[in-house]
Amino acid sequence: TLHERRLRNKTASAKYRAKKNRQYNEMRVTVHRLTKENELLLHQINILHKENRQLKVTLDKFRGRMIAQKMLKQYL
Repeated sequence: TLHERRLRNKTASAKYRAKKNRQYNEMRVTVHRLTKENELLLHQINILHKENRQLKVTLDKFRGRMIAQKMLKQYL
């Protein structure tokens, strides 16, 4: 009957809305988790860039000393 069909439709619509709400909430949780993970990775990148710059400075100093030692040996 028409009443039964409307009732089935109402039930199906409620089930569909509940599923969409679950999917939406799951996506929100995923977005939040990925945002936090992204922030952490960006922080790690910044730390590694800083460390890389420090290592380059140290390497440049070391190379300078090596060149100075070679030049000193040539003149001695």
